[in-house]
Amino acid sequence: MELFDWIFIISGIVFFSSIIVVFILTANDKTDKLKVFGIILFVMIIPITLIMINYIIIGRNIRLVIFLIIIIIYLILEFLLDMVLKIDFRSKTSRHVPYIIVEWAACYSFLFGAITLDFVWGWIVAFFFFAFIIALVYNIVKRKKKRNLVKS
Repeated sequence: MELFDWIFIISGIVFFSSIIVVFILTANDKTDKLKVFGIILFVMIIPITLIMINYIIIGRNIRLVIFLIIIIIYLILEFLLDMVLKIDFRSKTSRHVPYIIVEWAACYSFLFGAITLDFVWGWIVAFFFFAFIIALVYNIVKRKKKRNLVKS
């Protein structure tokens, strides 16, 4: 594996780890610390863009370039909606569903991109992907319990 492949793998681990922490913090009402992880995700645009430029220059598989474009679109969308525009898009389904589609496309891009680059390291990234899913379920269950307590 080349340097930029390693950067992709490490970026995938950082990406999933950041989102896992965000889900856990949100589930436990510790929203004051969320901004740090939003900044981490935004800064990830830099290495992902460098990887994409490198892959285009060296003529890497077009599928990897497409994965990187999807990831960049998600990172920009996340930054714009949460940090710049500060739109509460998660409360309305019609705005949240398109965001979820882009988020999952970025997740799959990291997952399958990593597996394409290196089978073993790809499965290490997959471990973080599965942890991401577990943290998501934890977040959803915890929020539903809170809503049910408020209704009672």
